[in-house]
Amino acid sequence: AGRTPPVPAAPAFSVPLAPPMVQTLVRPMSRAYHFGTSRFAAAFGQLPDAGAAYAERLRADAVTEIERLGDPTSAWTADPIVTVLRGEVLGGGRQVATVDAFGRTNGALVEASPAQVDAVIDHVRTYTPPAADIRGPVRALEADLLAPGSSWAAVLVANQAVDFGKQDGVTEIVETVEASAVERRLADALLEDENAGVVRISRSAAFVACVSNFSNFLDLSRKVLRNVELGVPVVVLSRSNTAQHCFRWTQRLCSELGDRGIDAGMVTFLSASLQEQRRAIAACPDACPLYFTGSRPVAEGIRADKARAFCSTGGPNTLIATALGDEIASAIQISATIEHAGQCTALRHAVVPCAEAEAQAVLARAPTATSAPHALVRGEFSAILGDNGKGNSGQASQMLAAGFTQVTVAESADQGAVYVRHSADRLPTPYLDEHWRHATVDFTAPPDAASVRSPSWISSISQWLITAQPISVAVNDDVSREDFGLARSVFERTAVVVFTAGTLDTPALTCQARPQEGEVFGEVPPRRELHAHTRMPVIVPSPSPAYNTSYATPHLEHQGRMWTAGAASGRFSRAAVVAVSLIPGEDAAARGFCSEVLAYLEDACATNPKRGPGAGRTCLYGLQRTPLGDQAGGVPTIVRLEGRAQAAVVVPHLLPFLATNAAPALRLSFDPASSDAAGLAAALATEGAIALTHVSADTPDAFAARVQAEEPFNVVDGRVLDELADARAGTGFPLAGQFVSTLLCFGHAKSARAGDEAFVAEFEASDKWLKMAPPA
Repeated sequence: AGRTPPVPAAPAFSVPLAPPMVQTLVRPMSRAYHFGTSRFAAAFGQLPDAGAAYAERLRADAVTEIERLGDPTSAWTADPIVTVLRGEVLGGGRQVATVDAFGRTNGALVEASPAQVDAVIDHVRTYTPPAADIRGPVRALEADLLAPGSSWAAVLVANQAVDFGKQDGVTEIVETVEASAVERRLADALLEDENAGVVRISRSAAFVACVSNFSNFLDLSRKVLRNVELGVPVVVLSRSNTAQHCFRWTQRLCSELGDRGIDAGMVTFLSASLQEQRRAIAACPDACPLYFTGSRPVAEGIRADKARAFCSTGGPNTLIATALGDEIASAIQISATIEHAGQCTALRHAVVPCAEAEAQAVLARAPTATSAPHALVRGEFSAILGDNGKGNSGQASQMLAAGFTQVTVAESADQGAVYVRHSADRLPTPYLDEHWRHATVDFTAPPDAASVRSPSWISSISQWLITAQPISVAVNDDVSREDFGLARSVFERTAVVVFTAGTLDTPALTCQARPQEGEVFGEVPPRRELHAHTRMPVIVPSPSPAYNTSYATPHLEHQGRMWTAGAASGRFSRAAVVAVSLIPGEDAAARGFCSEVLAYLEDACATNPKRGPGAGRTCLYGLQRTPLGDQAGGVPTIVRLEGRAQAAVVVPHLLPFLATNAAPALRLSFDPASSDAAGLAAALATEGAIALTHVSADTPDAFAARVQAEEPFNVVDGRVLDELADARAGTGFPLAGQFVSTLLCFGHAKSARAGDEAFVAEFEASDKWLKMAPPA
């Protein structure tokens, strides 16, 4: 009873949509949509195989489409970007030129008038989705989109190549075919729990601010189709540049809805100025989420305006190697010039013993292409594009003044910009400018391999990585002589989501992650700055609607009434049991939420790490402790109690530490002027939930000085606690998996080699992986 009915089968084709799940439920409270659980692991495997034949056919079809399209400026001016509401085009507004990734005019956009923006606002406020489950027609549409020989898929790749300048849109579609199968299974599990009364998926319209370089997977698949199929309407927003390819897939999608039996109100495109977009978002209900992938400054601005913003942000990806041979040089070049540095995992910082001339020679070896379509024909993905328009003299002057050297690529003098800055044994600022669409690398050059492996250097680079928080780190060493000690040390002292260990012969790149194979992906700001940029980290794979889903209050109340300290003592640590018991018994929902958090941790840690199913590399993934650092207990996380501190809000933030081996990093600070804060801190200490030595009374000024001096990994302050309190009073407690991700680390560590059992033995033994503390 209460289970989701079967999804109507999508049309069969030679790259089939994978079956819903390949294993059965393992634990009664195992949630597949929570990262790292037993059912999450079961969502991998038996994926559709978009192999070489599929990819090469798509490449050929995309090249044909590019030839047909030619220069799109005339066509994209005659058929400009417009607002589409309920399937109707809203035109007549001010027309402005659109530009591609390199600032060249390539079409037109019609800005919505204030009255048309008001119509979109009214639609978002009043629209009720006709059904909560339209997976059947959405997945039939998706099957047609991804089918071999699909004209739609070829158009996606072609439009992206000419608008964004993407060299290899084929691989993105391949990833969409395979990773979307995993995310569909996770979405199935989410809807199953809604039908069982466990969760409530918000059907408030989701705003989608498209990314420029990976829009076909991240936006069309993850943020639009996965929301729409669970009855969540979406509003796709126009961009200030590279707007054309994002509009074209939305335009095609809107045209298909009616024929598929999907209500036209489910997908809206808002073509408007940034000012009008902000007005629309502010005027719509607070329950409407906004999804964004891009830079940290933009994410911070969005989050300031929109509390329910889920933002993925970049960082200075770093490659470390103990020697510069040909293979390492190639790994640096590919990582640095991928999509001519228009990819979020592109290398920005290299740590390797080398002379300045050697550093420049690394990037000088890059291949070149006259254009992205030219690179697509040749099968390139890291060529320096000759038509990018970014190598202008003004930009070059700024880069040279900042200490960079402009490198001439050996293959061709007709090229875009490539820059190198070299420093002997001195780390750059962790707040590096990405220099988007430039191949730009800061080289830090320790004197020799022994220096890179030294404890002092490992400590320095690890602290730099915590502050910089790149998406991806790659560490390469002579493992035949030194094993994986360097890689493990850096892994244990940092918080990156994508971590790759390589050798000097089979090196790790920064631009390697296949989420469909357990190489989970996430673009997370520095944890202490997390809540300034996003409500929660976004993990790939995951079902996008889960981020705006809450627990059903009756379910939590039932769980809370079932909670007893006696029964919990046999499963969880005494500290965790004591902490939950401080929540008044009449607050059953809060105790129920704690029960869900503990059950999630128990399930995810039952086997942690888990092994990814991929054959090309060797992957381990799972929940992790916060960075272990050099001090006892690891780099601290401080929970700060002020004002009216309530156990129902504070205790859930403590449980991921108190119930696990992450406990030594937990610190508690309270404002002595607050009787509530002092009382709760005293209760936690005297009852044994947290060691008295880890509790301190700090005035606001003293606490600010302490944070500046100690540089903790994270600070859970009043803003963070208030956000959970507001959610509890409004939409409800968030899902346990998403909540825990705001406090602990997550991600994967992999070897660049297939079947690398030496790597597995070394990394499985790491204390970084989260484990449950012994039960009381």
